[in-house]
Amino acid sequence: MDHIQRLIDSLRREIQTNPGAKNFLELLVALGAEILRTDDEETNRFSSEDSPQSESARFSSQHAKFSSLRKDVSVSHEKSSEQEDTEDSEQTLTPADLQRLIAHFRSKKMADDPHQPYQTETTRKKVRFSLQIVPATEQDVAPTEEPPLDIDLLTTRTQLKAEVSRWCAERLRGSIPSDAETRYYRMAIQRAKALPECYLWMLDYQGSPGLLDYVADCYEALCDVAELLPMIPKTRRRYQWAEQLLELSATIQSALHNVLQEAGLDVRRYPDPDQDMVFSWLKWYTRTYQRFIPRHMELRDPADFTQIAHVREELDRLRQEIPPPSTTETSVAVSLEAKKHLRTLRYHVGHILRESVDPEHHWRRIRQEIDAIIGLGVPPSNVELRTILLPVVEEIPTDDEYLSPAMRLVLREIDRYLARQELSTPREVEITPSEELQLVRTVLQGKVAVLIGGDERPHTRQAIERALGLRELIWISTRPHESLDVFLPYIKRETVALVMLAVRWASHSYTEIATLCKQYRKPFVRLPGGYNPNQIAAQIIAQAGTQLGIEAPAAGLEPATL
Repeated sequence: MDHIQRLIDSLRREIQTNPGAKNFLELLVALGAEILRTDDEETNRFSSEDSPQSESARFSSQHAKFSSLRKDVSVSHEKSSEQEDTEDSEQTLTPADLQRLIAHFRSKKMADDPHQPYQTETTRKKVRFSLQIVPATEQDVAPTEEPPLDIDLLTTRTQLKAEVSRWCAERLRGSIPSDAETRYYRMAIQRAKALPECYLWMLDYQGSPGLLDYVADCYEALCDVAELLPMIPKTRRRYQWAEQLLELSATIQSALHNVLQEAGLDVRRYPDPDQDMVFSWLKWYTRTYQRFIPRHMELRDPADFTQIAHVREELDRLRQEIPPPSTTETSVAVSLEAKKHLRTLRYHVGHILRESVDPEHHWRRIRQEIDAIIGLGVPPSNVELRTILLPVVEEIPTDDEYLSPAMRLVLREIDRYLARQELSTPREVEITPSEELQLVRTVLQGKVAVLIGGDERPHTRQAIERALGLRELIWISTRPHESLDVFLPYIKRETVALVMLAVRWASHSYTEIATLCKQYRKPFVRLPGGYNPNQIAAQIIAQAGTQLGIEAPAAGLEPATL
């Protein structure tokens, strides 16, 4: 009895969520009563002259048996309008309609005459009926395990592959200088190695540059839509924007699959991990929450990648309908206006990467776009913002003209991200010592140095210690509005032979720390770039070489201009 009760409850829930199921259930009840009659009853029914009257009476009796169930369903069923509710209550099955339907199911042919006798048992075709009851609530579903959907990893990889695809397209068009080509190629490889399963196949592509433009567009579209996927409610009841987002996601991943195949990749044997991640999640979601996506979920129905620009416009329009994400969601959907600023930012970063003329103009525009993006409420830790700036983060000028408060916030989050990346994927970097590094090493061998700024990176700290021959490198991580008293005990130490400030990552003005170092007669060096030991050594010689007793080589760097 418990099982039957659960079955009835499940049917009622199904009727509430599926308007067409109510009429089907009514037909099924009456149809079952007719099919289960014995042959004797059926023969007597049709041999009687008053069979139409008897049939009508019998139908009325059967109709009364399930009328209570129909009444309960009608009360609990939510209608979209009063008109639909009225129309539905008026649709009842007459005895003549029932006769036609039963004849259709038994003979697979509609009876022309409602009183025509049924076929005999010897000529009747046996028809099997099956009813699959789909539970309406998540508790009744036995879902499979949700496949991984790492939004942070996916967006980082897709943006990198989109960026490199555009760069390769420009290289094939002959607009990339040879010296810039080698530098960017090496940098792209290093960034890809820091990410799992990130394959920059486009670096070896020799086909049409226009096709790579489509590849970049598809990767960027996949990044855009992936940020929104966690917002889709995991329930069978969804808003209209969620339904549209599922269909757009299917279109974008299919377009990417199609364009990669057009570029010559064997995507069936070696699928793109990002496209495959979105496809697997969509397949899991549709099966678990009973959603059918009509297009672009099969290989025989590929999406047209040449129309990806229109798909992205539709995605931008849909983004405005999505409610703001809750504080518990990890992905943040930025507004359409912020998206436009992000694309403009990517454009100017591209000019820096291609070493275009007038880089100062592009750096100023980069600062302006970041100020606008942060002003719109986009968090400094936004994945897309970080991914755009990563290729040029160590080249950003450190003048106050370029390092606005918003820019410093973004750089601070990028530094935290790089520190986490180093802890999760430590890499040993082979360094060929420069002439400057060898000179600095002879002076600092066995001594202690202090590095102020950013988040400590243990592997980078050890690499600097080994390269400079230091006994210890004290790395002091900085925080906004932190008092200078935190640095004073380290600067005063007699064993400290050098103080360095990572200007790009520091939250304090270098002039204040420089004053403390001058007061305690400590050599002070500003590091405008990254943590490469050769670059650090060059800045040490240029800024504090005389104080340390080092003569700068002929090819040495001039002191950093800040």
